[in-house]
This record gives sequence, C-alpha cells and structure tokens, in this order.
Amino acid sequence: MTGGTNDRTDEPTRRDLLVAAGSTSLGAIAGCATTFGAESSSTLRIGTLGPPVTLDPISARSIGSEQAIELLFDGLYAYGEGIEVVPKLAAGEPQYEADGQTIVVDIDGDARFQNDRPVTADDVVYSFTAPLEEDAPPAWRVSPFESVEALDERTVRFSLAAPYPGLEHALTHSIVPRSVREDSRKAFATEPVGSGPFEVASFSEETKVELRRWSDYWDDPKPAIETLTMAYVEFPMTQLTSLRTDRNDAIEPVSPLIVDHVADVANASVQRRRGYTSFYFGFNLNQGPTTDRRVREAIGYCIDLDEAVADFVEPMGTRQHSPLPPQVARDWDMPVDEWAALTPPKDIDRARRLFDEVGKATGQLRILTSMDPKHKEFGEALAGGLRDAGRGALVVSKPESVFLEKSVTGSERDYSVFVGEIAGTPDPDSHLYPTFHENMAGVTNGTFYREDAVMERLVSARTMGDRERRRQRYERTITRLLEDRVCLPICSFENSFAVAEDVQNFRVHPIAKENPRVATGEDVVTVGSEP
Repeated sequence: MTGGTNDRTDEPTRRDLLVAAGSTSLGAIAGCATTFGAESSSTLRIGTLGPPVTLDPISARSIGSEQAIELLFDGLYAYGEGIEVVPKLAAGEPQYEADGQTIVVDIDGDARFQNDRPVTADDVVYSFTAPLEEDAPPAWRVSPFESVEALDERTVRFSLAAPYPGLEHALTHSIVPRSVREDSRKAFATEPVGSGPFEVASFSEETKVELRRWSDYWDDPKPAIETLTMAYVEFPMTQLTSLRTDRNDAIEPVSPLIVDHVADVANASVQRRRGYTSFYFGFNLNQGPTTDRRVREAIGYCIDLDEAVADFVEPMGTRQHSPLPPQVARDWDMPVDEWAALTPPKDIDRARRLFDEVGKATGQLRILTSMDPKHKEFGEALAGGLRDAGRGALVVSKPESVFLEKSVTGSERDYSVFVGEIAGTPDPDSHLYPTFHENMAGVTNGTFYREDAVMERLVSARTMGDRERRRQRYERTITRLLEDRVCLPICSFENSFAVAEDVQNFRVHPIAKENPRVATGEDVVTVGSEP
C-alpha cells in the first residue's frame, strides 16, 4: 500500500456496506456459516485494522505496534485483569524510600531474554533513559524520573524530584536488552529480542506479524498457543468474511457496521470492554490557516459530531466532549456538561461568515487521516461541511507509518486538521501530557499549542500527590484547550474482538495495548478442544 490522497471510488462506502448488510447477500453468507471441527489447534490468527508499524518499544507509538510488543517484552510490572499493577520482571512490590520519591526494585532472578541472557539492572536503566535521549514517544512517561541507576546487577533505584501519581503505570514500560538494541536499532525494530512469552517468526511492516511461542519462557503462565499472527485486514466486511471462512480466529476492533451480524454470519461472539481510547480532531497551530482561532472556530461549525458518532461509532463507542474518555471524566468528577456546552453546534452559515471575516485565500484545508475506516469517515464528514461553507477541503489518508510521521510535523503542507487517537490509562495525565504539552510537540503532539499557563498546569498536575489539586488543574487545562479550539473531541471507542466459538478463555482488557491477552492468571487461551 502506498501513501496518497484518499480515492474513495474503489473503496466500499459505509452506505454501500449498510446496504449489503441489509440485503440477502448477507443472509446467504449466514447460510453458509459452518461450525468447524473441535480438534485442538496451536495457532491463533487475528485480523486487525491496526497493524504493527515497529516492534521496538522505544520507538512505538501506535496501538498495533504496542499490542505486538506486549507479547514480546515484559516490564518490571504488568497489568492484572483490570487496571491494577502486579510484579512481572520485578521480584516483588517496589520499596519506597525518602517519602516515596525514591523507589527501589529488585529484578526476579529467573528473568532472562530470549538470547538466554539475564535481565539486568543496566537493561532497566537503559530502557527508561533511552526514550528521553532519543526524543522518542515514551519520553512523556519516563520524564518525571530525575534519575534511574543500577545499584547492582539485580537492583534498580528510581529517583523522583516530586511525587509522580502515574508511577505505577510508568513501571509497566517494556524492558529491552541494551547491547542487542544498540548493535542495530534498525534491526531491533523488526527482529527484537525480548523477555516475553513470544518471539518474532516474521514481520512485515503494516501487513503482518507472526509470533512463535518461546518454549523456554522463564515465567508463568505459559501460553498454549504456539503461533500467533496479527494480520492487517483493510475493511470491516472483509474482516467478517475472514472470520466466517476460518481465515481468522478473531478480528479487532469490531466495526459498528458488522457487530449485529457476527453471531449469525460467523458462529462467533463479540467480546467488548470499555477502555481508554478516544478520537479527536487536532488543529495545526504551528503553520497555515488554522493558526487563526477564527478559522478553527469556523471549522467546528462545519460538522455535527453527535450525528457523526451516531452514524460511525455507536454502539461500539460513545460521544465525548473533552480529551478524557467519559469514564475518566466521571471518575475525576469533571464538569462534562459545561464542556459539552463549549462544543460548537453545526452552523454552516456562521462558519461561512467567519471564513469570510478571516478573508484568507489559502486554498484547500488538508484533513490528514490514517487508513482506519473510522478516521476516514470522520475526515470525509468534516470535509463535506467545509465544502458546504465554501471552503475547499481535501482528505488525505495515509498508511499508519506515514500518518504517524506526518501528523506531528506541524507543516501546513501535511495537514491543517488531523484525526488523532489517544490510548491512555485511568490517569488524565496519559491523555493530556503526551497529546498537548509542548515538550512532546513533533513526537506525539501534532497541535503545537503553546500557552504557558496550560503547560505549567500540565507539568504541576503530574508532580503532586493531592488528587483534588490535580483535578482542578486538569479541569482548567481542558477548559482552556476547548475555549482556544485546540482540538475537537469526538468519541471514546471500546476495545472489542469478535472471536470464533472454538476459542476459549479469551478476555478483553481495558488497556488497549494489553490486547490480545493469551495467558494471564488462570486464563490461558486455547483454540479447539481443551488440551
């Protein structure tokens, strides 16, 4: 697949697919559905809309990459069934000193990498310092550490200049072997050496990754699956067909287009769980027409986001009115109703007047999206409104790797608006700091918003232990982001899989990167009859 503008003439539209879903052709497919034999299989194949771009934890930014990485690498700590954090490479719970601002972690004596070398404190130090030295995507997560040092071969000390409420989430960061990655970072991105339960059999960027079970995995539980493949499938209906024909054992995410037909067509079930992933329109405040707030305001009047979410997302997600998913906003007692009132209604006449007021003949507004069908649907909906308001608009859809690169350049040649995606945790910091702080501009922040008061609040909120004081800072930050039209929040999307009926013990995790979970606690995924 090559980059370029989105040519929709050879791509099925949502309307085309809805017609197909309601026609006898889908019924015919259902009639052909077959229950396959129950013999045990040692393979699991997943058809995904989000293929991995890299397998290097230091440079990964996309959910597809992080999902594969979680199977290849372990962190000092890992997520349990929910959002609780439990020891993994660590020998036990962290030891807190100096009022909690010094954390000492011992490494499990059995932990080792797939080249049979022990996991050492030096590897941990490297894994937490390399993102900062390389200005890489995980830098936001590890930047609060004042220092990370090896006390001996199996002991690491983390020092904080101030409290870090996101500490437990940061300690789930994947640990890489320093020597192997430094030998060739380019090779490590495609053939890494980790300490997780799977190793790489083959990898084709944005197409497919095939993982094989590491037979000498040092920890429990050990997977029953011998080969796990995550393969890119471009369209939801193609995903459904692949499930029906037994090409794939599971697909993800489940499109609203097919959710009601999975059971009838493919002898499968939909497993879904509310997560922490959301979509938004981000504006380029670095270059071009969208540096003018009036232009950003006018763009907001060009789309009815309630209608767009109803058309493209429900029932697999919900509308949100801030950069925080609804459950995070609720848990933090945020003023969601006030933020909803800041959402501009669709008003084409008002948009046209604002555009006329600005009076800048700057050509077409470029809307950058990935190849994800949801991203493209939102992009086209916005473009249609802009054209109604008398502004030229061009939707430019790129493969994931190109999109990730171009959506943070700040260049008006690449985008005026982009469809962004945030995959965070229950902590607001994970949604706000990497997306809007100027320290992450050009890395994970494509808006290039610069407002000293907002930047100060984002920093101070992640360096204090008092939850109410943090809440107040986040509330003021989000209100200012919305008032300044830095972004247009769209929706929160559930983590979801459609799973064939012969796949047992499959569970969906609320943290997007943790999926698929093939062996955790007492749940070990099998395909076919139980071994």
